[in-house]
Amino acid sequence: ILSFHDFHVTHTTLHYNSDLQNMEITIKVAIEDLEMSLENKELRIGTINEKKNSDEIIKNYFKNHLNIYGNNKIVDYKFVGKEISDNLHDIYIYFEISNFNKNNKIKSLILENTIFIATTHNQSNIVLIKFEDIDYNLTFTKDLNRQEIQLLR
Repeated sequence: ILSFHDFHVTHTTLHYNSDLQNMEITIKVAIEDLEMSLENKELRIGTINEKKNSDEIIKNYFKNHLNIYGNNKIVDYKFVGKEISDNLHDIYIYFEISNFNKNNKIKSLILENTIFIATTHNQSNIVLIKFEDIDYNLTFTKDLNRQEIQLLR
């Protein structure tokens, strides 16, 4: 498969909104890489001919390739939406975890990030975590796809 770009990076931000107690998740990926990983070029993401079920297919892909654990328990997140960037090359995909830190109980996070790892040979996935006054910057690769952080108070 011929790719139009050589550098394969996804950017994910987990931002804790303490007012709403929600973890807001933004994932920025190249549309080309997403369609290649979905092995379904027929989605036509971002075009007027985009398939009706593309949101469902995208949501399922990320739920299978980005796992978030709070205190060693898998956390479910819901699809909020997506938008095509101005450059028409990238797409932003939004998810949210409601009541993320209810009763200040979350002490640790484990992330498993295998986005595009199976289809792109030199894939890097950067994750920025902003939790109250703590910032973490993690990089996930084929050889390092699971990391744990402490959310110390």
